[in-house]
Amino acid sequence: MITCSSQAFGDSEAWTRNYFARTREPERVSYIALNNLEPIGMIRVNYVSRDTAVIHDLCVLPLHQGKGYGRKILNGVVKLLLEEKCSIIRLGVVTDNRRALNLYHSIGFEVSSEFHYYVISINETLLNTAK
Repeated sequence: MITCSSQAFGDSEAWTRNYFARTREPERVSYIALNNLEPIGMIRVNYVSRDTAVIHDLCVLPLHQGKGYGRKILNGVVKLLLEEKCSIIRLGVVTDNRRALNLYHSIGFEVSSEFHYYVISINETLLNTAK
């Protein structure tokens, strides 16, 4: 999971390991995608309530990208959630990830809200407050 996520999203393995440790909750389930018993991707689902789930962290190892695995993983999880009677299925995606947005849109997801996150360097913050 750590290798797949860090390679797919471009984060360090240390950051990814810390992220997974911080987001380890009983209502959050991780699924590993296999091809001939070889891990090729993953997806996580956060069960917010009995009928609401949030899909996030869908990723495919770079070596296996562009082969339709992401679509298969997403379709499989959506089917599972519908079988579990989830009537509200949301997902989280970085809004400038056009490839992911195109995939989600092609499956039937629509943008309903957008959040903008802002990041500033701690060093820059310290320099500005010290002036």
